[in-house]
Amino acid sequence: MELPESDVCCGSAGSYNLTEPEMAARLQRRKTQNILQTGAEVVVTTNPGCILQLRAGLRKAGATQIQVVHIADFLDCALGGSEK
Repeated sequence: MELPESDVCCGSAGSYNLTEPEMAARLQRRKTQNILQTGAEVVVTTNPGCILQLRAGLRKAGATQIQVVHIADFLDCALGGSEK
């Protein structure tokens, strides 16, 4: 399923979370809430910065059971490769 507001930044955007920490935190909370509302067990993305930002947001929300993975790792696992 596609995440609601998938086109909205998670707040990482390269060094954005360092230069604009308050806005980055607001974006992180918004993205985290969207993830939580889906009931997803796994979130797949292609951006390493997003992976770190989403993992941190979910950890802050107490949702450590939700995995955030890179698409290459997700496909590797789905195709019978090594499990992460």
